[in-house]
Amino acid sequence: MKQFVIGVCLVIVFIAFESSAKIKVLILSGRNNHDWKTTTPFLENLYSESGLFEVKITEQPDTLTQQDFQDLDVVVSNWSSFPDKTYRWPVETENALLEFIENGGGFVTFHASTTAFYEWPEFKTISTGAWIDGTHHGKQSATEVSIQNKKHPITKGMGDFTIEDELWIDAERNMSFEVLGTATNMELQQKGIENQPAILVNDYGKGRMFHTILGHGVKNMQNADFQALLLRATEWSATGKVKRK
Repeated sequence: MKQFVIGVCLVIVFIAFESSAKIKVLILSGRNNHDWKTTTPFLENLYSESGLFEVKITEQPDTLTQQDFQDLDVVVSNWSSFPDKTYRWPVETENALLEFIENGGGFVTFHASTTAFYEWPEFKTISTGAWIDGTHHGKQSATEVSIQNKKHPITKGMGDFTIEDELWIDAERNMSFEVLGTATNMELQQKGIENQPAILVNDYGKGRMFHTILGHGVKNMQNADFQALLLRATEWSATGKVKRK
């Protein structure tokens, strides 16, 4: 009986350790000019099935307080206020997100999730790739992604890849972000338009940010290379390292 009790206790300790060892992710959802009702469950499943992440979701990010960020490692935004360019969160929530990143938290954005908070100056510091006047895109098509920095933890070991996606042209550029990869398609090549920044990273205080212009919808996100990129980027944003092969 004593051995049985010890065995049960060891199992409980192992489960608790395994849970605590996972990277804690909060997905911001509930509003987007893209189909968040399908992409958020897709993201939740992607992260959970990887075995690396423990996932929470909020559809009311405007209610978050400093306490809500305390046990997190990384925030993944699938949220956008577009086309409302004047929308702001409560100051407490905005400051809580900034403080979370500054103190070492990760912030991951993709496609339209930086198209928000046009009148929140600090958000422009922690983001890039927003839709602005002059930004445009053609039809979804084969998009060729070229890795430019093959030494960064996110892209180390990754090769160039092709994804069927909606490629934004002339999105807003935060020049403090480093470009790890660029993208082009047949339309850009025919018109002589240069490759677009597609995979970008930056630091804010002790924290790390990642953005990719890819990931229009679930169909696009089913691409294996996109999934590998997002998983690696989320791990790096949370820890500064990538153990995933």
